[in-house]
Amino acid sequence: MRPLGRGPQLSFPSLWDQEVRHTGPLILYSAFTGALAGLLLAFLNALLRALTEALGLFFGYLAPEPPGEGGLAQAFTGPSFWPLAFLLPLLFALTSFLGTGQGLAAFLLQAREDRPTPPSSHLRAVLGGILQLSLYSPMGREGPFGVLGLWLGRGLDRRFPRLGGGLAFAGLAAGLGASLHAPVAGALLATEILYRSLLLEARALTPALIGALAGFAVYGAFYGYTPLLAFQAQVDMGALPAGALVGLVAAALATLWVEGSRFLEGRIRPLPYPWRHALLGLALALALLVLPEALGSGLGWVAVATTPLLPPLAVLSLLFAKLLLLLLASGIRAYGGPYTPALVLGGLLGAFLAHLPGPLALPPETLALAGGVAVLAGVARAPFAATVLAAEWGGYATLPLVLPAVLLAYVLTPAYNPAEGVREEQATPEGSPSETPPQREPPPPDPEGAGGRETPPG
Repeated sequence: MRPLGRGPQLSFPSLWDQEVRHTGPLILYSAFTGALAGLLLAFLNALLRALTEALGLFFGYLAPEPPGEGGLAQAFTGPSFWPLAFLLPLLFALTSFLGTGQGLAAFLLQAREDRPTPPSSHLRAVLGGILQLSLYSPMGREGPFGVLGLWLGRGLDRRFPRLGGGLAFAGLAAGLGASLHAPVAGALLATEILYRSLLLEARALTPALIGALAGFAVYGAFYGYTPLLAFQAQVDMGALPAGALVGLVAAALATLWVEGSRFLEGRIRPLPYPWRHALLGLALALALLVLPEALGSGLGWVAVATTPLLPPLAVLSLLFAKLLLLLLASGIRAYGGPYTPALVLGGLLGAFLAHLPGPLALPPETLALAGGVAVLAGVARAPFAATVLAAEWGGYATLPLVLPAVLLAYVLTPAYNPAEGVREEQATPEGSPSETPPQREPPPPDPEGAGGRETPPG
């Protein structure tokens, strides 16, 4: 759309009619994309759960599920023959050939700029992520979920080019919203992760919201609509100092993870790619024999940590073990997303802080929620999504504690792997990314325009 006051003038009625013509189909197709993505994600989650259960029974450990999907049941017997644990390095080396090593932001950037990708790259990323997650990887399922939704949306964008793009964001938001049981936060996260600052894809937010809501409506029919971690607690404005302290500690933890991963990635880069993943498999095998609670995503253990079942020392030990595994997993670029691990690290941190006296003597559920979304805001560079996630999981009564924690963690945490996102200085007043269509403008309705070559926004 050409801004008013530059070049040929557009009258308000014609401008309004053009927007209505393009907005109506975009809304319908976004809802269709989200619903179809939700159905596919339900099947993908069923596959993940089946593989996780089968491999967990083989290796002797099933991690507890988050309360929003299956409760807190767990099983641990240990491997029937302890050397079986050392099959994990071999399995991780084999699965390394499936994935691509690209994160969600890289796939999203390719979709936004309409750059071609290898035909099998999305499928490989989904399969590699699912297999490694079923083998106790500490990464998050939002990785393969988001890639599947993005893959579907991008395919529909190409099938219906007159919509002008945006369905890729609808599919991605459906994947993120379903993985977190938080559709609005998933939509915001889908439009925030591409940038290192408070820039949003304004034209992408509408299809993202519609796609996330439609996707979760279908996905929730299979796995329920309750939050993954339902932390209902109320605080007042007196919790602001505690929120600031949580934000400072969360920023330190997020920075340790981000910078530690970057340092480790540089040190192990000379190793062949399968050997790097085998190294993570070896670490997981040792954890299976020594501290199996550190295996898997860990959301179930965050719920347990907010109860008296885990003493403070046990929570601290689990936090330290998860951090070590995540440092290694991020350093080798293991398959999966970093957002669930951020919530787990921050949640365990908040649960530990709840045992300390002083201004942090608040309900452990509230501190776990504030710590989780604070680390998420710092790692994902997504303060809006983190704040809304806290409201979707714990209610708006937690905002006096959550807001200062999120804002401080976001400001004080360095951006992780900025090469995958769009640098803020690339945005110009004439072509700000917040006003640029996700992929391309709709072609003109005349026959000549329909046959011309479409170019991504520059």
